[in-house]
Amino acid sequence: MHAASFARCFRIMLLLAVCGMMLSSCSTLQAPLHAPDIGPQEMRRAAIAGIDVGAKAIEREDEYWQLFEDYLPSIGIVALWVEVHNTGAAAIDLRRSDWSLRIGDRSSAALSADQVFEQYYDGYQVRMYSIQADRKARLRMERAAWQQGRIPPSLRREGFLFFRIDRGMAAGWTRQATLLLRNLRLKPGVKTTLEIVLAHANP
Repeated sequence: MHAASFARCFRIMLLLAVCGMMLSSCSTLQAPLHAPDIGPQEMRRAAIAGIDVGAKAIEREDEYWQLFEDYLPSIGIVALWVEVHNTGAAAIDLRRSDWSLRIGDRSSAALSADQVFEQYYDGYQVRMYSIQADRKARLRMERAAWQQGRIPPSLRREGFLFFRIDRGMAAGWTRQATLLLRNLRLKPGVKTTLEIVLAHANP
């Protein structure tokens, strides 16, 4: 093989190796495999007409690293663990209800799993990642995230909610924060909003 041809092949192999290392080193957002260990006293609660809702804001940096292997508030994402318990005699339907987070006079809707990943990649300016790793991570996140739907009597549903916040508020975002479950249908033609103040969750 001529020296020029050898050098060209070497450069191509080197480029492929670098690309491979970049793809393998570009991590993606990790979702928890199990529900977080949260004590009853850590949950903020509100109830109405047989619907008991509990929420725990994920605040501390070490909590985020344990759950997601990343400190999400630094890129403008916060997480909450929510539980909805049907204590009534009939099924409740949350398919048309929606969650929002109000901080001061600003309100934001809950993010879908895909929106969380878009914010994650945008926040870290990630332009290259493994498609296979991304697909697996999204499936895991969808399983860990809150799922809207019907809840039969005496059963509960739980999962993570995610919201966008201003990165500058990362250190104390719960101080003026309220979680809202809007368009909650108690009976035909009657809708209400359930609110959980998160501020007192701070130690």
